Amino acid sequence: MSEQIRKQILLCVAGMTPQIITETLYALTQERGERVDEVRVITTLGGRDRLLKDLLDPVSGKLFEFCRDFNIDPASIKFDETTITLLRTPDGRTLADIRSVEENEFAADQICEIVRELAKDETTRIHASAAGGRKTMSIYLTTAMQLFGRAFDRLSHVLISEDFETQACPDFFYKPPQPRELESRDRQGNVRRVSTADAQIHLADIPFIRLGGLRSDWLRDGKYSYGELVKSAQRDLDLSESLHELRLDVKQRRISVAICHAKLPPKEFFIYSLFAHLRREKLGRAGDGFVGFDEISRDHLDAVFRRFNFTATDGKARGIEDADLIPNYEFLGTLLKQMDKDYPALQENLRQTRAKINRKLAAKGLPARYLIDSVGEYSETRYGLPVSPDHINFC
Repeated sequence: MSEQIRKQILLCVAGMTPQIITETLYALTQERGERVDEVRVITTLGGRDRLLKDLLDPVSGKLFEFCRDFNIDPASIKFDETTITLLRTPDGRTLADIRSVEENEFAADQICEIVRELAKDETTRIHASAAGGRKTMSIYLTTAMQLFGRAFDRLSHVLISEDFETQACPDFFYKPPQPRELESRDRQGNVRRVSTADAQIHLADIPFIRLGGLRSDWLRDGKYSYGELVKSAQRDLDLSESLHELRLDVKQRRISVAICHAKLPPKEFFIYSLFAHLRREKLGRAGDGFVGFDEISRDHLDAVFRRFNFTATDGKARGIEDADLIPNYEFLGTLLKQMDKDYPALQENLRQTRAKINRKLAAKGLPARYLIDSVGEYSETRYGLPVSPDHINFC
């Protein structure tokens, strides 16, 4: 965690089950020994009313009971009506619930804006809980954390043992230091007494990809909607991905992308180089480098073979007609014969080789766009590399 952190905020989405807030507070403060300075909740009108009644009532509220049980000064945790954000329509009306497509869009925009604003303060750490509210609220909060979360921010989901889940035991809000007996109803409707001593509360950390480094203006500009932010992030990811050059080292028979490297046997490296050549030269019927196996010609094989710079004793470059003279490249003679006389055998040969190549490259961590892809129906299948032709380099 940054040494400059001065405030830790628990950020929750909540609906009609405020229990998840005190359960998360318990896990953070009592099980992990972490400090929580402020609780912020994003909810609807009905959720706000439930929070005020169940948690924030000065006499019967479970937040104050929690603080008394664990000798915490209630004033040390800022949590009141001012830290509750009601989801609203663009014209200012509060949402009683989130059901329509429009209401979901309003919620997404506001959740993103809240996280963006909090993330602008480098002295504040966000611990976001995706345990409450409508499922879409949890999804939007998770996405917002991906867009704006910093290295020291956290995302979690609180897990409760079955007997003490809200549906079974609505009176359970946390595990008190002195055990209490509560009523718990099982799925068949049977009611029995359970002791809070048996309750288990687990805080499951949710790893998430932090995309904030892709665009610094995300943290400065609040004009983007949720949908626009997602599209913008995807565009930047696509751009970032396109910057990685595909390098084919013909001497070492090694394929490299950034820090990922894969060395292939001669046949597999040659077939991969064939599809890289087709893509780079924008060949094929659509000019996209994707071809059917029946479209691969002797000239294509020869062009790739000449890239390997095999030379005869007189210093002249060898063409594919001399492939049998080069150790480990005798397979090209078989390909040429199949090309002329046995297309089904050629098809099966190339399919099997493609499968081997893709398995090996995937095992080395190369993304899918660097594997030999296929498009079209079975009888019209074409094969090629999705990577940009401008980023293919033979060396």
